[in-house]
Amino acid sequence: MIGTMLGVLFVCLLGTVPIAVSLGLSCVATFSVFNAGSNMTQMLAQSTVTSIDSFSLMAIPFFMLVGSLMERGGIAKKLVDVAEMLTGTMPGGLGMAAIVASMFFAAISGSGPATAAAIGGIMIGAMTAQGYSKGYSGALIAAGSTIGPVIPPSIPMIMYGVTIGVSVSYMFIAGIIPGVLMGVALMIYNYFASKKRGYKGNETKAKTAGEKAVVLKEAIPAILMPVIILGGIYSGVFTPTESAVIGVVYAIIVAVFVYHHLSWKAFCQAMFDATITSATIMILFGAANTFGRILTMNRVPTMITDWMLSITSSRAMIMLMINIALLIIGMFLDTISSIVLFGPIFAPIAIAIGYDPLHFGIIMVINLCIGMITPPMGGNLFVAQRVSKTSFEEIFKDTFPMIIVLYILLALLIIFPEITMFLPKLLGYTFTG
Repeated sequence: MIGTMLGVLFVCLLGTVPIAVSLGLSCVATFSVFNAGSNMTQMLAQSTVTSIDSFSLMAIPFFMLVGSLMERGGIAKKLVDVAEMLTGTMPGGLGMAAIVASMFFAAISGSGPATAAAIGGIMIGAMTAQGYSKGYSGALIAAGSTIGPVIPPSIPMIMYGVTIGVSVSYMFIAGIIPGVLMGVALMIYNYFASKKRGYKGNETKAKTAGEKAVVLKEAIPAILMPVIILGGIYSGVFTPTESAVIGVVYAIIVAVFVYHHLSWKAFCQAMFDATITSATIMILFGAANTFGRILTMNRVPTMITDWMLSITSSRAMIMLMINIALLIIGMFLDTISSIVLFGPIFAPIAIAIGYDPLHFGIIMVINLCIGMITPPMGGNLFVAQRVSKTSFEEIFKDTFPMIIVLYILLALLIIFPEITMFLPKLLGYTFTG
């Protein structure tokens, strides 16, 4: 059964069939061959619909809409203005601003590709105009976009929490320090790389105290958005799903009545973009859950766990094997597909060797996010390449050192789990598994 399912999936992927369709077809093939007497179509439909019938998953379309409204409603531009004000005069100042802006945007949208598109569309032109190479500008945006799904709110963390049964709110809390450290690590790299390349700060346009006050005043409504969304979640006033809805309402109010930047046409386009992306994610999640259910029914996760534990009892070696596997998986599959398919396989192994599922979830998300800027797939890398209008070879050459920096940070987070678990434990998290 499993051989048939994996064979069909492999053939479909080789034929460049979309992964959601590939997963669905592999399940259909399995049901057709081994359950010929049952109502295969009904089983598939029920399994798919049941898996996406979750209140937590309702946050996804709303967070996607928040990101679209920010980009089209002028809110993202205000956050970029603040980031540039804070870092613009430093060596590599615009690069610093791009990373800080990515962190601001990450605290609202929860999506890596959305971060790359929104911040890249605003920053890359300004960076190249100031002398940055197109390849380096695109690479910095691509690397900064990996922070999007780590700093909460985070769509991949929602998927992991729903799939593994971990609190989404605590997942969000656990992502704060690692996400900030990712931004700091990239800024440190950018500082030294910019000094070497001669990318100076925007000294001729240094703002006076009065000008800075004006920029900050205009950006206050934009800055308040992550405060409202995350503050409400962490204080227990509302759930992540409810916070996403509040974020949409707040974004519309600010974009229309404060910044006067959101037209009816732009609003409809934002709705369309969010709908298409959310529908794609939901279909993918449903098909992947059905695929995973068949694997679980056939004890595949248990067999893989037993196999890995039989090879070595070393906790470090097993975690190294898992992360190498995630590195390879992230090169070929998008983050959400990888979490839904491989989370139920690798999470039990991590728990069996003493890792907290919350900590492992952050490790998995970061690893797969780095995969989104790693060839051959590298979805965020290709988004940044299109926005920067450069060749793949040029952008990857400048992205590669940043990938190394992010993996070094990931290794530190694995070795020192206290970095990730400090805030969740401070706010009352305990693992009872």
